[in-house]
Amino acid sequence: MKKTLVALIVLNACAVSNVFAAADANTWYGGAKMGWSHYFDASGNKDFNDNVSNATDFDFDKDNVSGGVFAGYQVLPWLAVEGGYDYLGNMGINGNNGVAGGKMESQGLQLSLKASYGLTDAWDIYGRAGAMGYRAEVNNAGHSNFETGIRPLAAVGTEYAFTKNWAGRLEYQWVSNVGNSNQIGFSSDVSSVSAGVVYRFGQHDDAVIAPVVAPAPAAPEVKKFNLKSDVLFGFNSAELTSSGHAAISQLYSSPEMQAAKNSSTTVVGYSDRLGSEDYNQQLSAQRAQAVVDALVAQGMPAQNVRAEGRGESDSITGNSCDNNMPKSQLIDCLAPDRRVVVEIAGEQ
Repeated sequence: MKKTLVALIVLNACAVSNVFAAADANTWYGGAKMGWSHYFDASGNKDFNDNVSNATDFDFDKDNVSGGVFAGYQVLPWLAVEGGYDYLGNMGINGNNGVAGGKMESQGLQLSLKASYGLTDAWDIYGRAGAMGYRAEVNNAGHSNFETGIRPLAAVGTEYAFTKNWAGRLEYQWVSNVGNSNQIGFSSDVSSVSAGVVYRFGQHDDAVIAPVVAPAPAAPEVKKFNLKSDVLFGFNSAELTSSGHAAISQLYSSPEMQAAKNSSTTVVGYSDRLGSEDYNQQLSAQRAQAVVDALVAQGMPAQNVRAEGRGESDSITGNSCDNNMPKSQLIDCLAPDRRVVVEIAGEQ
């Protein structure tokens, strides 16, 4: 089991793929998993009430194949509600000295909250906590007896997005006291290590650049490029993501930018109205400067480009987004206000 766990961790850490953003809020996902289960801290109702490891009449095979399917709803980019079906495998009970053996098999339906923390744009770690409604069955000497109940569940894991829709998952899960020894003769904690695949539904396209030409009579032509802050930066961050660097590179390589890269250029950052005015002003200025630095790194002359933050001014959404909306919906509604505009004036 330990060798399997190490192999799965190495495989997950060495995975190489393009970088994609985290799952979008208000979307669904589903997946399947397969792995290994381990029964431990087992107890019974005969001559080993404290722990079956103290019993001399039995040996136990505590490891078995496990698997399951799951589905979830992404409430926020870092928070989801997840449910699913788990087959927890079985524990073989081998009798000694003429004592009859048996088998305990368990499975269940689970529901939990899943909280994630992003390590990169494509890779995160997460924890889950909730409960499982289980069914445990014991077969002994040709007779079977089952029992049901609800037990606490906890899990930790890591997830890597290979594309905007597909991701891989590695997880350790623990369920407490499956089975009632007074009813079916045995009770045991069950842990499992599994590898799974996840499909995310309804992910948004990452269209970034929308050039707009604004003619100015009797003045040098001004070209504007609107960049989505939600694609360029992580939430509440002024550090360009890998997708953001790719978008800046795409902009700099465009014929319009190449034709005017020696012109006077202003990069203007905007924010939505959430948060304090001073904080939004500071964040918009920092994001504009991050874009300036990326353009200069691509080859634009530093003396020709400057950054400017305008905070929550010049809102695109205006009063169309109701402050009484649920917060996740309000954030999505205000997305057009979070932007960076690159303005190129005429030749110097």
